[in-house]
Order: sequence, then structure tokens, then C-alpha cells
Amino acid sequence: MVTSMAIAFVTGAARPRGIGRAVALQLARSGHDVACLDIARPLPGGGGHATATGSDLDEVVAEIKSLGRRALALRADVSDEAQVEAAVQTASDELGPIGLVANVAGGSGFGFGIGPLVSIPADEFRRVLEVNLIGTWLVSRACANRMISAGIRGRICNTSSQASKAGFVHMGAYSAAKAGINLLTQVLAKELGPQGISVNAVCPGTVDTEATRFVAQHLTGGPEGVREYIEREIPLRRIQTPEEIASAIGWLLSEDAAGVTGEAVNVSAGQTMV
Repeated sequence: MVTSMAIAFVTGAARPRGIGRAVALQLARSGHDVACLDIARPLPGGGGHATATGSDLDEVVAEIKSLGRRALALRADVSDEAQVEAAVQTASDELGPIGLVANVAGGSGFGFGIGPLVSIPADEFRRVLEVNLIGTWLVSRACANRMISAGIRGRICNTSSQASKAGFVHMGAYSAAKAGINLLTQVLAKELGPQGISVNAVCPGTVDTEATRFVAQHLTGGPEGVREYIEREIPLRRIQTPEEIASAIGWLLSEDAAGVTGEAVNVSAGQTMV
């Protein structure tokens, strides 16, 4: 059974004001030791996609330790199978069997898949799929196989997006990758359910991160355009905080969500309702 002391594995954990960092800290506050994985370097051609540094990764680990929990810094590219397997094995060896997984690493940006589908380079489209979709699968597979071997009834939560449920102009690669995550989540939930492992996803809306601010201002024409977009598109008339998304992920990884699996839960301030 998953207990309050289960080891958590969080990807994309280091970026300042990011969802992954908020998840790692929330899980630590809930009594979990946390393996924090991040690429911790700029993505090739990453343009406006904010990334973490090695110092950011060290800082979140130190903050978790200050809360009285054990923590581990892992630097890896989630799209690289060998790096993922090595990171999950290191986390298991140093912290113990993993029972909770939060797949947060991913995103998109200028030079990283944002633009008209008819003009973005093929390597950018491919990279967005690799980081978001394939990375989620690789981490889920590595952790789930170890859960099964150890007899752990664990929980996995993937980070999708409202862009997985409706096409967003200039975000076609990202939308395709996140839609894939939704179906990946469903299939994993069906395949892992007999072993007592639940798999769910959250679909955030417009979240107040550095990456979102940069992209939103460029796509809407600046701060005034962002304000108009919020008033027009978001029923709650505000963007969300990383901590709000982390709360939803934390719930799906908790005993309170023991009967939930295969869901892609909207956490979008009403922006997406399908």
C-alpha cells in the first residue's frame, strides 16, 4: 500500500515558479521524501521556454531538506531512455522504492515548437513530442516496472494541458503531445490497474510561470493583450498559480483519490470544460 512515507519522484522539479517545483515542495510538506529530476540546462533552440539551472535544482533539494524530508537532485533528459533508467535506479537505491510519480517535465516555446504547423521545423515538432509525450512514457514505464516488482500499489500523475482538449493556434505540436498524454494515461491506467497502480493526468489552464508569461505576451501583444485575453477567456478572470496545479496533483497522488484512475482532470479556472 502507498503510505504517507512513500518515496516521490518528480520530473521538471527545479524551474523557479514552475509547477514541478511546487509539486516537489507540496509532497515534501505532506510527509514524502522526494527525488527531484530536472534537465537543469537550456533546451537546444529553446527560445522563450524557461529552464532551470543546476543551482535551481540544488535549491529545491535544500528547501525540501529544510522541511525535514530527504531529497535527491537528479539531472537527466526525460526523453533519453538510458538517462531516465539511470535516474530512477539511483533514486530507488538512495531513497528507497518509489511509490508516487509526478511527470511534470515538458512544455513548449519559441524555437521549441511554437508557430504555425505549416512552418515550424520538423526537428522542433519532434523534440516537443520527445520531451512531453515520450518523456512521460519513459518515466512512467521505469517507475511502474519497479512498483510492480516491489509489490507497491503506487500512483502516477501526468501533466497534460488544456491544449490537449482543444486546438490552440500556433501550439499544434504541444497540443498533439499533450493529447497523446491523455490517451497514454488511459491505457496505463487500464494496464496497471490490476497491480493496484493508479494513473491520472491534470490539464492546467493558463498558469503564472515564466514560460507562460513570455509566450502569452508575445502571442497577445503585451501585458494589455494578456489582460484582455484573461477577461475574455477565463471565467474566474485570473491566471492560476503553480501551487494550485500542485494541489490537484497532490490530491491525485493521495489516498483521497484512491478510487480515481484514467482521468484527465481540468484545473483551468474554467477556461476548459470538456
